[in-house]
Amino acid sequence: MSFATALVTGASGFIGRALTARLLETGRRVIAAGREGSALPAADRSLRLAFPDPEAVRQALARERVEIVFHCAAYGVNPADRDPAAMHAANVAAVGAWVEAAAALGARAFVHLGSCAEYGVVSDERPIGEDRPLLATDLYGTSKAEGGLRSAETAARLRIPFVWVRPFGVFGPGEAAHRLLPYLHARLRTGARVDLTPGRQMRDYLYIDDAVAGLIAAGDAALKGQGGPYNLCSGRAVTIRAVAEEAACAMQVPLDRLAFGARDYRPGEPMWMVGDPARLAAASGFRAAIGVEDGIARMMLALDRRVARPADARRRGAQA
Repeated sequence: MSFATALVTGASGFIGRALTARLLETGRRVIAAGREGSALPAADRSLRLAFPDPEAVRQALARERVEIVFHCAAYGVNPADRDPAAMHAANVAAVGAWVEAAAALGARAFVHLGSCAEYGVVSDERPIGEDRPLLATDLYGTSKAEGGLRSAETAARLRIPFVWVRPFGVFGPGEAAHRLLPYLHARLRTGARVDLTPGRQMRDYLYIDDAVAGLIAAGDAALKGQGGPYNLCSGRAVTIRAVAEEAACAMQVPLDRLAFGARDYRPGEPMWMVGDPARLAAASGFRAAIGVEDGIARMMLALDRRVARPADARRRGAQA
């Protein structure tokens, strides 16, 4: 085991929660950090704070030997969250503050979870490598890019190994309801028609179990002095249409429920967002193990079970 104790920021979020669970399963000690009032997952210790003041973090964790920090916290993953001040505070200022906190704790590495949105709209259909310029023009993508650049500079100044990881299309149980697969499941299980774009967008989907395995692999690479940046992706291109059809098949729902073309593409929506996974594979040996078809089947089953649990509880209550 390359590290024994990790601090996970944004631990109440989709990826942070799954990462916390995986680290605990593999025998690590985990400190789950989040905003005040956030619903943090089970961990060895919890830390809630409005903003990561480095000295306050150091004092709060004075008796902990934090070896690595996984920074998963972000604002703007939900398209409805577009407050510029909140975006800058969470995606730029807080990242640098967490790097300073990690240095104050004596951590040996810092793993920053960026976003494929940092690359912006890519016109040519070639796998996106880490050397591709960061040309995002939307508020979320630009804030994530700025946060990564500034925090990398801070880490270099403080001499703490820093790894910048850019995930592509992470999906699985625990995703927010507005995302494609939870939306499809919610509509299809009621027999409703699903209004979709024509679905020709090419995407790189990565199942959540692979995503957290890749993050841990990136952390191991950082501890060995291999600083990235790294794309966290499968490298496999799949259309949104194919993803929707696979979800319908997994639910045994007729494909004519999928109304492709009923919606227009979003303004500025990239038609190609597929990463090159070679650099992380070379540094750590990580490769995606779960195909998109298998991942969708697992997710639909998990969503079915989640819907069934409240119904079972209501039936038990009626019988009591």
